[in-house]
Amino acid sequence: MDTPRQPDVPLNSGRTASNLNTYSPVRKTGGDKADIAGRDDILDLVRTFYTRAFADELIGPIFTEVVHMDLVRHMPIMADFWQTVLFKAGLYSRNALAIHFDIHAREPLGLDHFNRWLQLWTNTVDELFSGEKAEMAKVQAHLIAGSLHRRVTGRPASQYSSISVRPADAAEQGPLD
Repeated sequence: MDTPRQPDVPLNSGRTASNLNTYSPVRKTGGDKADIAGRDDILDLVRTFYTRAFADELIGPIFTEVVHMDLVRHMPIMADFWQTVLFKAGLYSRNALAIHFDIHAREPLGLDHFNRWLQLWTNTVDELFSGEKAEMAKVQAHLIAGSLHRRVTGRPASQYSSISVRPADAAEQGPLD
């Protein structure tokens, strides 16, 4: 008996503990966009992204009115973060979770905030770059945002924390339909 083919499932199938918007890789053909190649590209990405984030109606006030972020001072820090994430550069040594706990204590960060951040980030990456590192920047952003959201709302960091073992009597009844 042949096993039916499973449908293709995008990264983060939506069945995670975070309920963040799912991420589906964009399959682009052709185009003249280069991949993220180093620090200069990362600086361009974070400058463009944060300029948009600061102007955004939903998340902009968190940066400007709650955190009072100095964008010029913040750029090298975020470039260090993303250079470490994408190229394992080892430049970022702060505690991103503690920073977000502090922000959340001043202004609760809801799912809508994280989803909007991800939407702006993904759109910015797609507008500027295409390639393996660009995809990695989007995947990692979704994983990090999901973990941060779960943690600041008091849940475990893992998106798989809702997985549990079936009771013994249910296992004896056979597979789930």
